Amino acid sequence: MDGNIAIYLFIIIALIAGISTLQFYKGRKQNLMILEHSIRVLEKSFKPEDKNYTIIGIYVGYDATYKVIHEIIKNIKAVVLLLPRQSLLYMPIAKLTSRFDRVFLVINYKKNKNFSGEAHLVKKGYYRLGIKRAIKGIEKMRIEEINIGKSKYYLIYTHRSLVEKLINFTKQLEDPSIINHIAIVPKNKRLYLAAKLVPDRLEDLATKFYRLGLSI
Repeated sequence: MDGNIAIYLFIIIALIAGISTLQFYKGRKQNLMILEHSIRVLEKSFKPEDKNYTIIGIYVGYDATYKVIHEIIKNIKAVVLLLPRQSLLYMPIAKLTSRFDRVFLVINYKKNKNFSGEAHLVKKGYYRLGIKRAIKGIEKMRIEEINIGKSKYYLIYTHRSLVEKLINFTKQLEDPSIINHIAIVPKNKRLYLAAKLVPDRLEDLATKFYRLGLSI
């Protein structure tokens, strides 16, 4: 009987090992394809004069800095973080914590750039601990709610005209639901975006984000 149990355990362990190996190669290939695609798309959208990449784990993502030729923009930052598809055992945990592939874009402006106020558009539920813990100085801003497509968002702002720009940007996207947080932050002189990374929506997102950055 003990011998049979040992055989069954061996078979189970061997199956798990085999499936894990197959998942590693399949997930690695998928993540590499997404990473390569995102790099091509971002460079096409921003047309940088110079660029620098820092790898965040070989199959997990990267941090990029793009230098563009513009009198007001200092640089554009991009961070891409993917789910660990190559890890059979960790993937379910990542699905609960990270939930999806993510892209963060930041346009950093030069010192002579000024904004009339601050504005945020945040998807409901994106910040699990709530928007009050995520946004500094929120007690001094107005808070409203809006539906865009099938998603609900918070509007947090000091100047209505600025948040209207964020609303219009989101509505013009092919898939507005990918937006998690977009903000004009005068203190840091930046335009910030956090979104769900959907490969066939990335070019639309990056191109229109850059256009927004040039218009505000």
